[in-house]
Amino acid sequence: MSRSRTPSVRGLRGVDRRSAVVELAVVVAALVALEAYVNLTDAVVRPVEDAVGASTGIDPRLARAAVQGLLVLGGLGALAAVAASERDLPLPLSTPERDAAGLVGLATLGAAVLAVLPVVPAAASYGIASGDVAAGVTGLPGQLAGRTLVFLAVFVAGMAVLYHGLVQGLLRRAVGRERAVAATTLLSAYFATPRFGPSFGAVRGGPWLDVSAARAGVAVLVVAALALAVYAAERVDDRRVRAAAAAPVVAAVALATVAFWQGVDLPWEGLTAATRVVLVGVAAYVYADTESLLGPAVVYGAYALAGVAAQSVALRALLGG
Repeated sequence: MSRSRTPSVRGLRGVDRRSAVVELAVVVAALVALEAYVNLTDAVVRPVEDAVGASTGIDPRLARAAVQGLLVLGGLGALAAVAASERDLPLPLSTPERDAAGLVGLATLGAAVLAVLPVVPAAASYGIASGDVAAGVTGLPGQLAGRTLVFLAVFVAGMAVLYHGLVQGLLRRAVGRERAVAATTLLSAYFATPRFGPSFGAVRGGPWLDVSAARAGVAVLVVAALALAVYAAERVDDRRVRAAAAAPVVAAVALATVAFWQGVDLPWEGLTAATRVVLVGVAAYVYADTESLLGPAVVYGAYALAGVAAQSVALRALLGG
């Protein structure tokens, strides 16, 4: 049996479930579209690298990094502009208030620690000495040139705009500020964690985004299952039918969890994924408190700088100085 209900069903504390599903669908569509665009830019720019090296004196790898970085940020900027216009989404860039300095400072310190954590297995295996650490830290200014500087700039700007300006901003419209922090963190566990490999800083190529065909398909299934459950909650009186409609949500979330953990073979890979999720969560909390994208940008900047230094330290230990 069905009946007409209010235009939207609200959950605990007035969360509009229908609006939440719509905003989640917009977020998933934006992430999938950006991943497709990034892959397209990579396919277009890659052949240019050899041509630049053969015809000019410019470092072809630097030229490729700069061009692709500009294209990625340009595409992300266009996506943000559409969201700002069509979804009335603010993208604040004001300087955080002075009373937020303590939180930003603590978050920055935490981000640096998170960047170093994935190096711990290397330290245990190869015995990183104090000399390796000193050399990695003192050599940091010299590393911030060429491609590395481009990678850092694209990573910091991309992460702040994508996961906080877009994802967190869209979700906050439907679920509120506090819940948006948790939702952004959970989404990052699925979309920002890597196809695992031997990397430490992992800030190359723009914001963290891993949307394979399988991951995209599972994400669409989750959104569809949520939409079905909300529809049943709105239109159906029979509790058994409504409970049955919620079953696909559980199945879809379980499938998403399996898809995520399929890539984890070693403990340090799980550590790498965990540090990324925690970092996005910290940055999301900072954004919610400061109401400025400069807050998470500072957090990601600290992570990136510490990651470059940590990678240098680990490589020195691995190669014997």
